[in-house]
Order: sequence, then C-alpha cells, then structure tokens
Amino acid sequence: MKRPLALVGFSYLLALTVALFFGERLSPYLACGASILFTIFFLSKRLRKGMVLSASMLAAALAFSSFSAGSSRLACVENLHGIEAEISGVVVDLPYDENYRTCYLLEVRRIENHAFPANGRILVYAKEPIADGPGDCVEGVMRLLLPDGNTGPFDQRASLAADGVYLYAFPVEEGAISVPGRENSLWISILSWKERLYDAADAVFSRSDSAFVKALLFGDKHELSEEVQEDFRVSGVSHLLAVSGFHLAVVTQLLTLLLRALRLPRPFCVLGVAAGILLFMATAGFSFSVCRSGIMCLILLLGECCFRRADTLNSLGLAVLLICLHNPYAAADTGFLLSISATAGIALCAGRLQKAMERLHTSDGVLHRLLRPVYALLASTLGALLFTLPLSLPLFGTISPAAVPANLLMMIPSSLLLQLSLLTVLAAAVAPGAASIAAIPVSWLCRYLRSCAAFLSGLPYASFSFSGREAFLWLGCALFLLGLAVLLGRGRPKLRLTGLLCVILFLVTLVSHQFSLRNVTCCSVLSSGDGISLVLTRNGRAAVVGCGGYSQSPLLRELDAQNVKELDLLALVSESFEEGSNAGHTLEKKPASVLLCRGESLANATLLSGSEKAGETVCYGEGYTVSLWDGAVSVERSGDFVRILCGNERILLWPEGAGEDTLPEDWKDCTILVMEETPDSLSDFTPRYGIFCMDEDAVSRVWRADYSFLPLATEDGAIEIRVGAGNTTQVRREL
Repeated sequence: MKRPLALVGFSYLLALTVALFFGERLSPYLACGASILFTIFFLSKRLRKGMVLSASMLAAALAFSSFSAGSSRLACVENLHGIEAEISGVVVDLPYDENYRTCYLLEVRRIENHAFPANGRILVYAKEPIADGPGDCVEGVMRLLLPDGNTGPFDQRASLAADGVYLYAFPVEEGAISVPGRENSLWISILSWKERLYDAADAVFSRSDSAFVKALLFGDKHELSEEVQEDFRVSGVSHLLAVSGFHLAVVTQLLTLLLRALRLPRPFCVLGVAAGILLFMATAGFSFSVCRSGIMCLILLLGECCFRRADTLNSLGLAVLLICLHNPYAAADTGFLLSISATAGIALCAGRLQKAMERLHTSDGVLHRLLRPVYALLASTLGALLFTLPLSLPLFGTISPAAVPANLLMMIPSSLLLQLSLLTVLAAAVAPGAASIAAIPVSWLCRYLRSCAAFLSGLPYASFSFSGREAFLWLGCALFLLGLAVLLGRGRPKLRLTGLLCVILFLVTLVSHQFSLRNVTCCSVLSSGDGISLVLTRNGRAAVVGCGGYSQSPLLRELDAQNVKELDLLALVSESFEEGSNAGHTLEKKPASVLLCRGESLANATLLSGSEKAGETVCYGEGYTVSLWDGAVSVERSGDFVRILCGNERILLWPEGAGEDTLPEDWKDCTILVMEETPDSLSDFTPRYGIFCMDEDAVSRVWRADYSFLPLATEDGAIEIRVGAGNTTQVRREL
C-alpha cells in the first residue's frame, strides 16, 4: 500500500457516512458484516495481497462499532423531549442573536431527576439576556425539545450531535434564570481573548466591515447580513466565509514569514508556528474543517523538523481518522465532508490540470511566468469543484458556474485581507490607535470582495438548480463511466473521453428536464414544521401561498432550487407572528409583485419592512380571487380558508384555528386537503390525498390507517404536485 493512512482514514469516514444513512439500529449488524468480510479477506491468501481489502474492512468494522456506541448518547436524551426541568450549566461560547432571541451554548452540569451525557450541551434560546458571557453558570427551569431528525443522514439532530449539542432549551420564566457564579478554565480564557478581538474589530472597523472580518477570520457569520451570505453562496465562494484549509495556509505562511524575519532558530520558528496554528484553531472554535486543516499543517511542520516531505493524501487520511475516532458524528458535518473532498481534489487533480494548461503554449517568456499563478489558481478551483460535485448536488441541488471566475477574482484579495485584518485586529487589541491606518486598506478589500460577489451572483445562471431524480441519475451515470474508464484503462484511464461523455450527458439531462416541465404547474408543499407553506411554479414564474413553519429557510431553499429571483404573488394563510416574520424575510430576498395579507398582519415590523420590496400590498377583508399565468392557476380565499385551483385539482388549505363555519359548502369537494390541523370531522370531505403540515409529534397523534384518502406528511420531506398537459397529475416526494 502506497498510502495506508489515506486508505484507512477514507474507509473509516465512508463507513460512518453509511452508518448515518442506515441509522444506529443497523450499525451493529453492519459492524458484524464488515468483521466477517475482514476475516475472509485476511485469511484468504489471494485476497490478502496488498492488505487493501483487509484494512478497509477493518476500518469499516471499527467505524460501525464506534457509531453504534456513540449513538447511545443520542438515545438517552430522547425521553427529555417536551419536558420542563431545572437545569444548571455553564456558558461555553459567545452568545449570539438568532430568530429574535439570544442564543447561549450551555454545557450541562445537571438536569433535575434525569441523566444526561457527560459534557453534553444544549442550545438555549432566551427572549432576554440570561448571562453576561462565557464562563457564567446558569440555573433555571427550561423546556427541552429535540432537534428535527429522521429526515436523512445529515438532518439537524445528527449535525448538532457532531458539535455535542443534543437539545434545544427555552426558559419557562426569563426572570427566574439565575447566575450563581462563574467557572474558569483554559477554554473560557480563550473565549475571553476571542471576545476581546471581537471588541477590537468593532472599535476599528465599520459595522459592515467588522461583521465581514469576523466571518473571514473566525467563521462567525451571525452578524453578517443575509444578503452578503447569499451573494457568496450563489457565486460559489462561500468557503471563504468558513474557516478551513485556505485560512490555515495563509495564517501559517504569515506566521512563518514573521518568525523568520526575527531570525529565530529553525526549531523555535517551527514551535512558534505550531503554537499559532493551535491558537487560531481555538479561536475558530475547533470546527471539524479547521481541525482537519490544522492537523495537516502540524504534520507538515513535523515533516520539516524531520527533513521529510509530508504526503498530502496520507496527511489528509490521518487527519480524517483522528477526527472521526474522536467524534463518530463528524461525518454528519457537511462542511467537513466538503473540505475533505476539495482537499483531495486539489491534491489529485490540480497539478495535472496545471501542467495541461501550461502545455497550451510553449513559450517560457514573460507571458508564461504571468499566467503560471493564474493556471495554478484555476487548476485548484476546478479540482476542488470536480471532487465536491458528488456531495454538493445531493446536499444542495445547485451548480454555480460563477465559482470559477469568482475564485480567480477573489482568492488573492481574500488572502491579503485575511493577513491584513488579522494583524490589524491584533494591533487594535493591544494598541487601538496604531490600527486605525491599517483599517483603511482592510475596508477597501472588504468593499471589493462584497461588490465582486454581488456582481457575479447577479449574472444570469450564476447558480442554477440541478436536483431531484435527474441529478441523482446523472451523478450515478457519471460515476459509473468513471469507474468503467478506470477498470478498462489498464493503468491509463481515458479520462478525457469520460469527461466529455459526462458533460454531454449533463447537458442532455438538464435540457430534457427543463423541457419536461414546460407548461407544467408544480405545487410544492414544504417541510417546515407546524405551518403551511406552498410554492407554485410554472414556466420560470413563481408564487408563494403561506409562509408558516419554524423558519423561512425551507421556502428560500425551494425558491433557490427553482432559480426564482422574483415572485408574482406572496399570500399569507394566517395572521400568526411567525408567518408574518417568515414572509417579511422572504420578501427581503425574493421581492413580490403583489403581497396579499390582512391589514393587522402589517403590525409585524418584519413584514412591514419586507412589504417595501413588494410592488403592491393588498389588504383583503373576507376573501379574494387571484388568477395567475393566463388562468392556469387560481388562488381563492373565503374566511379562514384558501383554495388553489389548477387543472382538475382543487387544493384546500386548512390552517390552524380555522373556523369551519366560514368554509363554503362547495369548497368541501376538494381533491387534495392540506392540513395544519385536522377538521373535527372528515365525513364531508372526499379528497384523494391528505397532506399533514405538522411536526413529528403532531403527526403521530392524528395518523390513522383508516383514512378514506392517502395520507402524506411533510415531516418526511416536501411533497410535489405536478399538473401537466391534459390535466394529468403526479404527486411525488421530493428527493
């Protein structure tokens, strides 16, 4: 084996991902199966050659066993869902604002009359501040809730478990939360130093520049506007705002130059750089992507001390193995997986791609020297994009062609900004007056990067949707072609021909998918918890009916997946505070030609602010009728109920608290019933489908097998209703 650590590390990570997909119940059986295969491969002389299969199966067996043992920590907190209990713990991170509340990360010391995993954490959402900062002990009665789960291997519960967070908590009485004292530790001291750096950034930069610098240096995007985050995401450079390998490489280079300028002996330089890397990892919160890149940098430094060159793939495999051994739920962190894939793509492809580009011209003159760094940057970008595509398509369902020019235009300025802002913040923490001059170029660079991302994200097809069954089909075919090329290539796989076939297949799949949706009306009933939220699309135009649920995020994700920039209509279904807030945030991102709501809904400040982005705001009384897209869709309201007419389908929306006496008699003749709560009696209704827009607990209370219709629940994922030519209807679960 040329790279044993890479083989073991990647096999371990792949096995953990498989365990996440199948769940903790099947993990012991998977461990047994992998152990049996390891025994067979190890005992067979023919299969034991090279030890590749044996090592892979041994790593997989250990990973399955580790995941099975680690999942018991999740199982022991399930009985805490929905209870109120007295909790004591310590704040172990800087508080931040989210969803109109202050969020505290609490390391639990005790939950009254209940067991809790050692060093386990909870996220506390409080309407009013309950602590001053890290190190404060907090005590009080709180209501505990489990994060959303059972929606896939990367659901909210698994992602939070990767960070040691098992529950959400909400104080029952804000004023009853007490702070009996403080705890001091090395970690609390690091957080205090981080808070001091935050204050220094706020003092020397403007508010927008300070938020941008915090995102770039520490990966903290809580103060960064959603508009800037969206611009970076659409333009394909959101990795610049998530601290990972690029940031560690720049910091390592900066520290090396500074220490060598002091003419320190080589061992002292190496120790100083290593200490700086560890401190930077700590201030970035020891996220998995930071730890991965930090371990690789430390291995590189160790190789320099021993006068040995570290192998990139072996270093990557060792970093992955160490992180996954420490936390089996690391495989649920999408940022970690994308970081690994991008690093592997750069290590395997960047050098070859750069050589291929340099062969395009034979001149060794000035032009060649000028283009060499451009080729290197372009090759690294393409290598990273190529290897992250199998992950980004299933996870996000979008492709960003703008990522190539964005990386070329923004990577070098980002490197300069990272170094300048780091030095400026450190100087401001020690001597605020000396940092004011350095803040000027930092402000220029921040403005350039934001403007560049905004310009590129606004270009046509800067990012477009490629998701669902078509994306999985293309991805499976592309991987099959690649495997076939490797097997039949006899050591020299025909990668150029394979790449060309994959591109042709991609274009054919994309065009055929768009053609299949021509003159087809799609109604997506979104998975957003307790609340009705529908997206109607037809020939590139869109309307939203209902913004209910825990957040506007599922709605915005669906609109982004459909490449929607503006809405023809946004109509509220209820007058709840949550729906009004979600609608306001949605309008900030996706302006609407018409906003339909009751007058009292505009008392919500968020909706009132968002209504400024609407071309027209219409406040209705008892009802309305709106015709969309040349009569293809009609949206009607009477009393508390909304009905959508599309082809032969009559979709009735039943919001929570609706008065059945306001429902017109002829509206009971619906074909699809979308319910936030169930009617007292379903005897008068004869729909073909009943869709429950409720959370897991609510669905379990109302679910029955004797319904006269086919019951579906958005808790298991969004449901798509397609009405095509000839008024044919398809009802399908979105992937």
